Amino acid sequence: MPKRKKKIIVIGGGLAGLSLAMKICERNAEVIVVSYQSLKRSHSVCAQGGINAAVDARNEGDSPENHFYDTIKGGDFLAHQPLVRDMCYQAPAIIHLLDRIGVAFNRTGEGHLEFRRFGGTLYSRTAFAGATTGQQLVYALDEQVRRFQHDGAVKTLEWHEYLGAVLDSQGICRGAVLQDLRTNTVFTIAGDAVVLATGGPGQVYVRSTNSTVNTGAAATMAYLQGAKYGNGEFIQIHPTAIPGPDKLRLMSESARGEGGRLWVPKKAGDSRPPKSIPENERNYFLEEKFPVFGNLVPRDVASREIHDIV
Repeated sequence: MPKRKKKIIVIGGGLAGLSLAMKICERNAEVIVVSYQSLKRSHSVCAQGGINAAVDARNEGDSPENHFYDTIKGGDFLAHQPLVRDMCYQAPAIIHLLDRIGVAFNRTGEGHLEFRRFGGTLYSRTAFAGATTGQQLVYALDEQVRRFQHDGAVKTLEWHEYLGAVLDSQGICRGAVLQDLRTNTVFTIAGDAVVLATGGPGQVYVRSTNSTVNTGAAATMAYLQGAKYGNGEFIQIHPTAIPGPDKLRLMSESARGEGGRLWVPKKAGDSRPPKSIPENERNYFLEEKFPVFGNLVPRDVASREIHDIV
């Protein structure tokens, strides 16, 4: 095999890290994937709902342009529109790529990809794999990375923590400092670039649906070493979860996509069991305030409404 040109260190073994490793290898570079835990135990496996793409399998008149508008509007017009537009137009091809590499998406009786409706849109554009979409995606991408690993293009370092970048006298990144969590050994590895694909800092909140490993530590270290950190306020707040003593268990939006309805008792302080409250004494607040989207309004809208009414 021809010698690979560059060595890229990817910090993170979830969907972002694995997909990046796969694409880098396709461009004839060597990759070292560093993961805080086992690759198949990244927090990406907890994603349940699905992935949006305007494939328009149901002939509803959907299009990438509609997807683009819904995404920009759902983000209160704050997103960088050229990047969002490119993402929406590339989304159908990405879904078909994931299908070809083995993601077990749900299918119709005729064998076509099944799509369902999620928040912020009136179209059925969410491809999904039961309630384990994230797990199926991680497993399929892991298999692709292992193929490159067999060819010597990828090396994986599981149970290793990123402690910072190796910077030269000019402040240019030349590698990474890692710690083996099983032996506590600290060492450095050289690389032409270090890419952080470590997920969000969900643990900045007291309780979150995020894993306890989503601390934002890698991004924090990059910031402390001089990198610019922007848009930190854009953390997605999922509207529905089941409270627990330690964290919040995700209640997927797919429950509402399949007909679930959010309501509270019309009488404040009503302590009766939910099943004993008759229909005419229930306040379906999202359906009343947003009759077009109903329970499938964008997540930030649903979160604010729940906060205000509860």
